[in-house]
Amino acid sequence: MGTKRKQAEVSGSNATSDTTGQEVSISIDRSPANIQPVLAKFLAAVPPVASSFSTYKYISNTKNDDCIVVSETDKVEYVGQNFENGKPLINGCRYMIGVYDPKKDTVVFRQAPYVRVNTVIKSLKNSRGVAERTNQDQVMQARNDLGVEFGSKKQKAGIRAEERNKINMDSVRADMDVIGASIEQRTSSMPTAQDIAKDNEKARPVPKYDPDAKTAAEIYDMEDVLSKSNAAFINALALSKATDAEEHRKLVPVRSEFVAKKIEQIVGQKKPDLDLLRRVMYLAYLIKFVNIGRKAMQSRETCVRTLCCSPEIANVIFDKFADCVAGAANPDGSPVYIKTAASESKLMCHIFVLMLSLNNWILIPTEVAADLGMEVRTAMRYLGSVGCKMEALSSSGDAATKSRKAASSNKKAVLKAPIKFPKANLRGKN
Repeated sequence: MGTKRKQAEVSGSNATSDTTGQEVSISIDRSPANIQPVLAKFLAAVPPVASSFSTYKYISNTKNDDCIVVSETDKVEYVGQNFENGKPLINGCRYMIGVYDPKKDTVVFRQAPYVRVNTVIKSLKNSRGVAERTNQDQVMQARNDLGVEFGSKKQKAGIRAEERNKINMDSVRADMDVIGASIEQRTSSMPTAQDIAKDNEKARPVPKYDPDAKTAAEIYDMEDVLSKSNAAFINALALSKATDAEEHRKLVPVRSEFVAKKIEQIVGQKKPDLDLLRRVMYLAYLIKFVNIGRKAMQSRETCVRTLCCSPEIANVIFDKFADCVAGAANPDGSPVYIKTAASESKLMCHIFVLMLSLNNWILIPTEVAADLGMEVRTAMRYLGSVGCKMEALSSSGDAATKSRKAASSNKKAVLKAPIKFPKANLRGKN
C-alpha cells in the first residue's frame, strides 16, 4: 500500500508466541485499502471456495460505511449489502479481522463490514415468478407510457389513478412481521368453535333441560317452566268445580281448542289433578299474552286486566317474556314494556313445551298451528327448536289423534331422549 499506516501499539503482555516466547505486536489498520475484508452471511446457496467478490461503496447524501458485494457464477448471482432501509444491519458492535505475520510477530486488525448475501438464480430472473421482470409488467409499462404521451385526458387520468393505487410490495414485505403480529393478536382473542357452541347452547330460548335425560319426561325441568310457588297463585279449584264447557270458557281467558280439550279431560276425572289444571291455565295465560297488541303491551296494568290472572302470575310472565324500554315511560310515569324477537321466541318455546308435557310429548303440527293461528311451517320450526323430531303418522297407532288436516300433512312432532337440537345455519336460523 502506498499510504502510511497509523498503528496503535498494544502492550506485548496481552499475547505471547508459544514457540519463541517473544512479545507479539498488535495494531489496527484504519487506512483505505484496495482489498477490503468482509464478513458475509449467505442466506441460501454458498458460493464455491474459489469465488471472487467485488466490493462497492454505496454513495449517499450521508457519510457512512455502506457497501455492496457482488459475485456470480454461470448459473447464480450473489448480491449482498451491509444496510437495509437506510440503516446498518447491526448496531452497537463492529467486526474486525486480524492477520498474523509469524516472521515479524505482529497481528494487524482491519474493520470488516457484515453483509447478508442473497442468491438470485439467473434462469429465473425473467420468469413469471419475479414480478418486477415479467413480460406482462413490461407490456403494461409500455402501454402506460404510450397512453401518457398520446392518450386523451380521460386515459391519462386513468393511468395516473392506476399508478396511485399500485401497492408497493417492498413496503408490504417490510411490514409483514407487524401485520402478522397484529393478526395473531386479534385472532388470539377470538372465541373458538367450542366457545361459540357453548354460547349457542346457553342462548337457546328453551326452559332448562337435561341433555343426558333417558326419557322425554325428564328432558325439561317443568319447575323452571312453572314453579310450584308460582302455580299456587293460579285458582284451579273454581275451574275444577265447573260443570260444563260454558263455565270453563268464563274462567279461561283464551279460546283454544287444545286448552278446552285438556280442561275437559282433567275435570272429567273422578279426582281432578289440580297441578295439571294449573299448568293448563298457565298455558292459556301465555297464549293470551301472545295475542296482546303492542299498544296494550306498553301498560302493565292493562295487560294484567287482559290476562285475567293474579298480579303475581302477571309479574312472572312479564319478567320472563317482556322487556322494559330504557328511558321510556307512560303518561302516568310507569315503565313501557315491549316484546322483542328474542322474548317472543322464548315465549313460543315455553308454550310448545307446555303443550308437549300435556299431550304425552307428541303434537300434530297442523292442529297446533290452527289452534295458535300461525302457519304450519312456523309451528314446525318452533317444535324443532324445542328438540322435536318430525315423524310420519301411522294408520293404526295414531288414529285417535289423527285429524283431517293432520292426515293431509301426515306428520307428527315427537320429543325423544336424548334431546338433539337443530344446528344453526349461516343465516342464524334453525
